[in-house]
Amino acid sequence: MGAAKPAEFRTEPLMGLSYRTTYLHDGRAKTLEEAITDHAGQASGARDRYYALPPRERAQLLRYLKTL
Repeated sequence: MGAAKPAEFRTEPLMGLSYRTTYLHDGRAKTLEEAITDHAGQASGARDRYYALPPRERAQLLRYLKTL
């Protein structure tokens, strides 16, 4: 968990993301978009910026993430 406090979760590195079949610390997200949607708290800004992108750019970002 790195330097995360008991009430926090350490953000997993993106490298190797293309080999994962579930996402988030507990594996509850089945897709990358579901993982983004489920973020709140400190990550809500990143989630909101993702949804502010045009649909085409969101799709491009997801395709890119699947190459890591």
